[in-house]
Amino acid sequence: MFNFIGRYLNRLWRFASFWRVSPIGQARIGSPLAGLLLFVVLVFGTVALGIVIVGGLFGYSPEQALGAVDGAIAWAAPTLDFIGKILIQKVLMGIVLLICMAVPIVLIFFRDGDAPGWLSTAGILFLCTFVGYCSGVNMLAPLDPYAG
Repeated sequence: MFNFIGRYLNRLWRFASFWRVSPIGQARIGSPLAGLLLFVVLVFGTVALGIVIVGGLFGYSPEQALGAVDGAIAWAAPTLDFIGKILIQKVLMGIVLLICMAVPIVLIFFRDGDAPGWLSTAGILFLCTFVGYCSGVNMLAPLDPYAG
C-alpha cells in the first residue's frame, strides 16, 4: 500500500518536473518553482478527487463530502490544539533544550581521542547556543499571546 503511494507520488513528481507549467500566472513556465507548484496542485487535486469519489460511493454530494471532512477537522480541533500547544511547544522544545545543554557538556568535559577539533567544537557550541535559545524562548512563550 505505502509502496503504491510512493510510486504514485514519484510519478506525479516526474510529470510535474517534466512539464513545469505553472498553475498560477506568477511563476515562469519551465522554472523549478512552476514544477513544484504543479506538483502541489496535482497532489491536492488527487486528494480532493479521492474525497469526492469516496463521498459519491457513500451517497454524499461533493459539498456534503467536503463538509464532512471540515466537520471532522473541527471535531478534532481541541486535540490538535493540545498537541500543538503543549506537546510540541512545551515538551518537545524542552527535550531539544536538554539536548542543547547536554551536547556542549559532553564535548567540553568528556573529551577523548575521537572528539572533534576545537574549531569544530566551537561551531557546534555556537549551533547549540542558537538552537537552545530558540527552543527556550519558544518553550517559555505564553500559550496564548493574543488573549486579552
